[in-house]
Amino acid sequence: MTDPIMKLQILARSEMALLRIQARRNATRTVLLAVALVFVLLALGMLNFAGYQALAVTQGPAIAAMLVALADGIIALVVVFASRSAGPNTEQEKMVRDIRDLAYNELSADFDEVKEKVTQVTDDVRRIRSGFSAVTGGSYGNLANNLAPILGLLIGAIKKSRNK
Repeated sequence: MTDPIMKLQILARSEMALLRIQARRNATRTVLLAVALVFVLLALGMLNFAGYQALAVTQGPAIAAMLVALADGIIALVVVFASRSAGPNTEQEKMVRDIRDLAYNELSADFDEVKEKVTQVTDDVRRIRSGFSAVTGGSYGNLANNLAPILGLLIGAIKKSRNK
């Protein structure tokens, strides 16, 4: 992968895919938790009353209340556990994270390479400047004016060779 724009596109697409996966998972969990809440409320409303009435006759009021509460808790736990395992699997998320990390590492390497080249060019310019200073005795005078067209040609040649 040598094209930085393609790497940025891959990085952006992997981030968007991660956000979609996480949003889908959170939406599914929220819906299932809402369903669990509805069942808990229905269980507390209808089953509690009916179960309590039926058990109170045979078991007594205290035991009937405990049995009804236990049944409500079991139903709620089953729905909560179902909501945790819902949504996209973690393998998809891991794959997208790996692609994102790869693109990020490739971009970092490209930026480091550009930074090295800029540092090298800066050092070259400093050496050229110090060479001119040594030749002209600290003043650029006529020598610098005479060499300006040659430097222009050299810079143009360097730019053309880099663009290839």
